[in-house]
Amino acid sequence: MHNQTFLALSCAIPEEEQDLFIGCISDLNFSGIEQSNDTMTILFDEQDCPQDIEELLNFIAANHSISFSIIDRQIIKHQNWNKEWEESLEPIIVSDRIAITPEWKKGDVLHPLTIIINPQMAFGTGYHPTTRMVCRELQERVQPGTSWIDAGCGSGVLAILAAKLGAKSIYAFDNDEWSVQNAKDNCILNSITNIHIDQADIFTVDLGKVDGIAANMYRNLIIPNLSRFHDALSESKGILILSGILSMDEAEIILAAISKRFKHIVTHQEGDWVSITLIAI
Repeated sequence: MHNQTFLALSCAIPEEEQDLFIGCISDLNFSGIEQSNDTMTILFDEQDCPQDIEELLNFIAANHSISFSIIDRQIIKHQNWNKEWEESLEPIIVSDRIAITPEWKKGDVLHPLTIIINPQMAFGTGYHPTTRMVCRELQERVQPGTSWIDAGCGSGVLAILAAKLGAKSIYAFDNDEWSVQNAKDNCILNSITNIHIDQADIFTVDLGKVDGIAANMYRNLIIPNLSRFHDALSESKGILILSGILSMDEAEIILAAISKRFKHIVTHQEGDWVSITLIAI
């Protein structure tokens, strides 16, 4: 195992197209992927990697109209990738009250709302601007005793923060099995007991009636479900916080939300990403 070598292909690919590309190459048995803004490094076991892998990746990208090019190629030796990754993670300071930290760095953080996260395979470590923006909005919008939904919960950061802010009950769900288990583990780490977590699909899950929803997910999931979000919030005239949205999609999503009887309250932007807060009317 320790003599194992890997082919690391560094690729230029727009951030908004990376998830689509990962889905398209999911059958290629890659060993790992590292994403950073508009670049991606794909790791293949050198022994099992097809000889024409670069041509194959270019073909897949072209076939799906994805802007893609390989900018570097390296052969690297085996190392403890998870250990290297863990050691690179630092606490994220979200605001003067909120910090998100891996368990092994919790002693470095003294914020009153400190969320302990062991990220594993799930989205939502605080390193992405969408997570941070929704956290700041939750800090402003969650009232003690209210009920919330974390739609597409990933590692459970948003649900855990809502609980720490005084929400009486939170329903969190994700369609990914790894994320659901990670969120449950993180609730235990934070001694949170009032979050119910399910593996569920956004298009079929029963949302019930709540006071607020945080949905950090892509536009193609948000827009078709705006009516369902409104139904869940209509009685309470509740708050909907959306993110996972590129700034170029902001106007389309606001117009779609207004057509479903939401009122736009505020938009925040960090880099190319935005969060949009609305209220059901």
